Amino acid sequence: MDKRALFFLGAAIVCAVLIPPTPSEYRWFTAALSVLYAVLALASWLDNHSRNREAPDADQPNRPVI
Repeated sequence: MDKRALFFLGAAIVCAVLIPPTPSEYRWFTAALSVLYAVLALASWLDNHSRNREAPDADQPNRPVI
């Protein structure tokens, strides 16, 4: 798994754990930050997944067809 995705996932979990002890007037911020980090983790994982697909065959180089 991507290191960035793991970091964002960990940050989302930490923010989610900090929601209950946060004063009630600021809980929206920790909840929103937790969701934002979860979205960033998903986006980072999707980016890494799309870049690491199988490479094309060696006998067919990636060059334009004329």
